[in-house]
Amino acid sequence: MATVWGLAWVVVCLTVGWLAVMSANIAATQHHLDGAADLAALSGTARLQKHGDACAVAEEIAGDNDAEMAGCTIEGNDVVVTVHGVVPLPFGLDGTITSQARAGP
Repeated sequence: MATVWGLAWVVVCLTVGWLAVMSANIAATQHHLDGAADLAALSGTARLQKHGDACAVAEEIAGDNDAEMAGCTIEGNDVVVTVHGVVPLPFGLDGTITSQARAGP
C-alpha cells in the first residue's frame, strides 16, 4: 500500500511542478509583450513629435521584439499600441496574450 501512496504523491508533485513551470512561462511571455508594447509606444511617440509616421515605427519596433502589432492609434499627442504574441502550451495548443501601452510627451 505504501508503494501506491508513494507513486500517487510523486504524480501529484510532478503535476504541481509542471503547472508551476507553465505558469512561469505564461508570466514571462506577458512581461516580454509588456516591454515590447512600451518600447513600440515610446518609439512611435518620438517619431510623432518629429512629424513622422508613428504607427509604422511602432510596428517595426514591435516586430523587432518578436511581438505582432494588433493596433495603433494616435490620440492627440499620445500613441496607443496594442501587441499580441503566442505562448506555446502543451499538447500542441497555443495561447494568445495581448498587451497595450500608451506613451506621450
